[in-house]
Amino acid sequence: MGDKQNERAVSRRKTMAGLAGAPVLFGGAIAAYEASARDDSVESVDNQAVDRDGEATGVALGFESQSETDDETFTYLTASSDALNDAGRMTGEQVRVRRGDDEYAVYTVRRAEDDTDRGAFANELARARLDLENVEWEDIGDCRVICPRPEGGAPINDEDEIEVELDPAVVDTEASVEEAKEQDEYVEVVNATGANAIVLSPHGGDVQPHTDEQAETVVDDLDGEVAHWGTRGYRDGGGAFVRWYVPSYNMAEASYPGLAEVSEDEYEYAIAFHGTCDPVIQVGGQAPESFRIEIRDAINEVLEDAEYEAVLGTGEYRVDGDQTLANRLATRCGIWIGQDEESRERYGTEIAQAVADVLETRV
Repeated sequence: MGDKQNERAVSRRKTMAGLAGAPVLFGGAIAAYEASARDDSVESVDNQAVDRDGEATGVALGFESQSETDDETFTYLTASSDALNDAGRMTGEQVRVRRGDDEYAVYTVRRAEDDTDRGAFANELARARLDLENVEWEDIGDCRVICPRPEGGAPINDEDEIEVELDPAVVDTEASVEEAKEQDEYVEVVNATGANAIVLSPHGGDVQPHTDEQAETVVDDLDGEVAHWGTRGYRDGGGAFVRWYVPSYNMAEASYPGLAEVSEDEYEYAIAFHGTCDPVIQVGGQAPESFRIEIRDAINEVLEDAEYEAVLGTGEYRVDGDQTLANRLATRCGIWIGQDEESRERYGTEIAQAVADVLETRV
């Protein structure tokens, strides 16, 4: 790595290191998964932590007892400091929780407890993610925290405690995308090019379908002159979203080796494709309004004869929080594009090509 690249990497590490001590608070409904990472989100942590030692450790998973916990925290769990030390993980990072060979899911550690003999604990909805075989889920959208929930009680919640394993290996670093499809696995896709732009698909595969195809379309249209990072999650028969979803503002470099790799570089532009429940295509992010307008107009031009429209995101779709992944990686122009599943399926390629046309003059 050259001197300039080393300087960029050190600068990014210093920036990320400053996040580890931020307070962890919860409250208020999050109406869009990738809404701004406000004060109630768990912050990500220093990417240097990816090299910490840790191994899968068995614990008892009990019920969350904190009053601030509600259904919206279904992607979080709390763990004892001892269990986290054994797993080599910290607050704000992710772990894979295993309950036998066929039941597992990825969680963000929302809090560590020092004075407890309990291994880990979560609310009923979070625990139900480890019982997909026995529960029919309703409202399994790919867009807001309150969507997925069991249609009835999950048998797992009849037990006060269940034996699980906290595994620091969140993604399968050995499997290819095709193998991940066959094995119901979760993998990263990484292309670190040193370019000044990166395209992101944090929830690809069957988690937020077609967002991965959109990112790959941009990469192909620009002849690989942009970096790319994303994940691909699968589960035969459905439920990939429930099993693998982690909000991008929670994705920690310590838990995703490929993300740590691309984070070594700085990017002027970062474009992320996401899912929403809203049939309007939302263009958010910390990019200047002029650039967001350029992206919006380019999308609307290719959708001129369609019933969909791109707008500048407002409110929950403004997505201008510092921790949202696109904003985190971009030095100037972070763009978050949210689309419902139908618009991604019908016009995903056209939307991606419009984005590529805008980026083409800048890479």
